[in-house]
Amino acid sequence: MRNIKLIVAAVALLGLLSSCEDDFTVKTGNTPVEFLSSTMDVELNSVYNYIPIQMTDSSKVSSRAIVEFVGGTITMKEDGSTREVVNGTDVIFTSLDLYIGAYDPAIDTTSFPNNSIEFRLPNYLQYQSISFTLRLTGEYLGSITEMTWTATAPEELSMAGNWAFGTTVFTVVENEDGTFGLNSPFINGYTWPATRANNQLTIALDGPDVDMGEQGVCEVIFCAYHVHTDGKTYLWPDEAVILEFNEDGTVVATNGIFHGFQSGGSWYNWTGSVIDEGSVGTRQ
Repeated sequence: MRNIKLIVAAVALLGLLSSCEDDFTVKTGNTPVEFLSSTMDVELNSVYNYIPIQMTDSSKVSSRAIVEFVGGTITMKEDGSTREVVNGTDVIFTSLDLYIGAYDPAIDTTSFPNNSIEFRLPNYLQYQSISFTLRLTGEYLGSITEMTWTATAPEELSMAGNWAFGTTVFTVVENEDGTFGLNSPFINGYTWPATRANNQLTIALDGPDVDMGEQGVCEVIFCAYHVHTDGKTYLWPDEAVILEFNEDGTVVATNGIFHGFQSGGSWYNWTGSVIDEGSVGTRQ
């Protein structure tokens, strides 16, 4: 008797699963889809990027967009060499088959219904530029069925020099081999290694061991700190300081700066060596 009950339950479950599959089928109509334009030129500054596709009318039924990768070219920063874009390695699409939802007056207030192709560029920091072409395929298409997406790295700003946050001045140095470093006004004779990515400079966490008198010999550190929602300030000893340089000749401490050392379970710093998150410095 128990076996019969189990079999009946299993049959009922299969019926339930079959019903669920039908519920998740997206119904699409015959409203054409198209790219918003035949070209798209952007700044190359993110791993994640998006290309919008829209319906050509405010349909009450969803539409399906199927996209084909045609090909493209990458120009490398290091030596200016070029090569073909490898789909799945250089550019990784979340999906090239997507649905555009039906017209919703609460969302589609200034445009036709649309959705975006999402893709990643894992090594974008190595590229001076990248350009590739996509093509829409399928039965219901608008007039713009092919588009070329081009992204160019932002112009690299000059970072070297003295940068003042109030009365505290840090010196950024650029070496002959193209590497960077940062000198602190509180520790003479030591340069913290720094890594440039476009117009951001990441400062190495750990510094030299220095005799701090009563506190003994301590390792000096640059690290981030954040003010949390509870209003308290927390050090992040494992998060490096990031400085972002701007075209207007300023620099921003994007994640705060704690410059100091630890001794006996307590943290110490020099007056003026702690810079709030979002603080703006100027070139001297």
